[in-house]
Amino acid sequence: MFSIISDGAGYREFVLLKDGQGILLRTALPEDVERVEAFIRGLSRETLAMRFMGGVAGVSRTYIEELCDESPHQRACLLAVEGDEADQRVLGLGNYIGKGGAIAEVGFMVAEPHQGRGISTLLLERLAGLAAGAGYVGFEADVLYGNEKMTNVFRDSGFETRRAMEGGIIHVEFPLSAPQAQRERAEMRERVAAANSLVPLLRPRTVAVVGASRDPASMGNAIFRHILQSRFKGTVYPVNPKAQAIEGVQAHASLESLPDSPDLVVLAVPATKVIPLAKEALDKGARGLLVLAAGFAETGPEGARRQERLVRLVRSRGARLVGPNCLGLLNTNATVQLNASLATAMPPRGRVGFFSHSAALGVVILQYAAERGLGFSSFVSAGNRADVSGNDLLQYWEEDPDTDVALLYLETFGNPRRFARLARRISRRKPVLCVKSARSHAGRRVAQAHIAASPRNDAEVEALFHQAGVIRADTLEELFDIALLLSHQPLPRGNRVAVVSNSGGVATICADACESRGMRISGPGVVDLHALATAEHYERACLEALEHPEVDALIATFACVGACDPATVARAIRRAAVRAERSTGIAKPTLLSLMGVSGAVPVGTASQNGHGGVHRTFPSYRFPESAALALSKVVEYAHVRLQPPGRILAYDGLEAGEARQTVERHLEESLPQAPPAFTEAQSRDLLTCFGITVAEPLPADPAARSTQVVLSLSADPDFGPIWRFRRPSVGSILRITPLTDLDIADVIARLHLPPACGLAETLGRLTQLVEELPWISTLEAQVAVPLAEAAPPGALPLQPGLTMAFSQVGFRTP
Repeated sequence: MFSIISDGAGYREFVLLKDGQGILLRTALPEDVERVEAFIRGLSRETLAMRFMGGVAGVSRTYIEELCDESPHQRACLLAVEGDEADQRVLGLGNYIGKGGAIAEVGFMVAEPHQGRGISTLLLERLAGLAAGAGYVGFEADVLYGNEKMTNVFRDSGFETRRAMEGGIIHVEFPLSAPQAQRERAEMRERVAAANSLVPLLRPRTVAVVGASRDPASMGNAIFRHILQSRFKGTVYPVNPKAQAIEGVQAHASLESLPDSPDLVVLAVPATKVIPLAKEALDKGARGLLVLAAGFAETGPEGARRQERLVRLVRSRGARLVGPNCLGLLNTNATVQLNASLATAMPPRGRVGFFSHSAALGVVILQYAAERGLGFSSFVSAGNRADVSGNDLLQYWEEDPDTDVALLYLETFGNPRRFARLARRISRRKPVLCVKSARSHAGRRVAQAHIAASPRNDAEVEALFHQAGVIRADTLEELFDIALLLSHQPLPRGNRVAVVSNSGGVATICADACESRGMRISGPGVVDLHALATAEHYERACLEALEHPEVDALIATFACVGACDPATVARAIRRAAVRAERSTGIAKPTLLSLMGVSGAVPVGTASQNGHGGVHRTFPSYRFPESAALALSKVVEYAHVRLQPPGRILAYDGLEAGEARQTVERHLEESLPQAPPAFTEAQSRDLLTCFGITVAEPLPADPAARSTQVVLSLSADPDFGPIWRFRRPSVGSILRITPLTDLDIADVIARLHLPPACGLAETLGRLTQLVEELPWISTLEAQVAVPLAEAAPPGALPLQPGLTMAFSQVGFRTP
């Protein structure tokens, strides 16, 4: 996806092609001359003719040396490479050359066997980011009329191109910006590529277990045995040079001796043996590696170096890695049935995808989930998440027809900004439910030692989850309480709840819990059937509640008095739910609290609807407060789903390119020292480029017709730019960038400001400024916001009625 790359020196990024294969994009360096020359020498005459507009047999050594001359302010060349560091092979390259102004000419070459894989598109997006970071505002290119492949790259990229044709040559021009179409197409390419890259891990046809042993207490034996016991639908090979057979299956002395190329290789060996065996697996053609052993980054500097070598090796071959220091993975799909993990039993099949940082905790969670009746589609324990992360799994589940709910246990974020972007999109279709641990100082220290990563402060995490629509659970028990409801019941249409109970005390507790969590008792309200209520009493009361037009959800509690059968009551409630849906045409969630029975309670057969059968099972909670908590979280999520998708606002008539050039000159003049903050005059000019006028601060308003709002931007090393909005007597609000129109409306509402106060457009323009100028590390401003619903007339300097005081704009060192 196009984003401005503020520091192009030494740029390198592992990216995924649409077929799931990984390649490395990196800046060409002087030591790449021989490598680039060999690549160009291997191109066909036709490919060279398409690139250089005519019959070209080759290019000069001088041209190649200029390609590899790293000077992003004048030119840049990106290489798409695969292979080990010492033996990298160039698959394609893209370069731009400045034309003396703010426009650069761009071009591409891709080797014939790799054309059509999306390499040129990725090169174009990253080159655009590099060029924008170097102060360029637009690209242009000349393409032969017959060069349909290159024409399609420009057309399908999503950039807003302008074209003209003359003499058989198409001249293409486009600004270096990210319109909505470009973002949407890039997101589609990225998620398809990520999903395809995990297929060898989660849907392998052939698996090899290196380190499979005859010792039943060994990790290798456990993994191999579990694969067999899960009735894996593919082929599995044990690899052990000292055994003839493992668990009755013929063993192989090495990966090289296998009759087939495995999709997935499980390395159940000590850390010191992982890298040479990983190389052997990749040489054999494996596309996925699962490394169980500890002894990597979580153990200290030496382990961190070992992990870095492993990741570089795996990525140099375009493969994916789960682990190290992990539990394993599994897939319950009937055509796969793979349990390549240390979990002793395959969990029940369901529609929940589960990702866990913790290995040991993952085993416990799988067992507990099975007891509660929660089924899984797939499960991955990431361990150190050296490569595959929760972000990758989210994109896989987004495309996976077997998964309806994404469940995450996270201790840290590998890339919070990417997580926010992905979760915001995915949660519009499928719930994303997360327990984020390491909230306290002590917890963060433990997590850092446990998985070799640095957890962040919880305020930023809370803001991220809020903006992304992620359902946050505070405890593992809450996680499963909410997941049960999401898995087995439809989403509520509102926050109106009815309560049916055979105990006045229990009903009171339930009603209190509902209202304290923002839900409203409605319809028949709280119905107390008294202690001797029968199943027929429950069926009539629940039917009346669910048919009521002012009820969105039902909580039915049952306290067993004397000899009773909770299942009889549950069946009666189910009959009421089915009858109510048939009569109203509306599916409403129904929760049980059977006071002693918890989990998913199967009740009879289901009527078919869009949710795979209404009320096939009911989530049952030991206590009514747990039911109310789970329902409140789902009500909040359902409200988010009803909102239109948030948009990043884009304003016309801005001078974003001029602003980038100004900042670029400022940074270049200040090197090698840290760049100083802009002066007041420079700050005013910068904001003016984005349509924001800075005026003298307003005097205090004795009639309280306006209020002061302080806007503070700071750069977090992981979360990126973070806004803090403060208003006296209201407090402060934290938000992660970029802000959508919904985020902005939410901020204004939480600051208790009228929607028409004018601040929304200012925040939209500031969001665009931050996205266009990624060098900014600080921005301080004070805005006088009118409190009247309609802005008063007059020539005020910002949006109607708004005045911004001096802004302090600072920059980070590139």
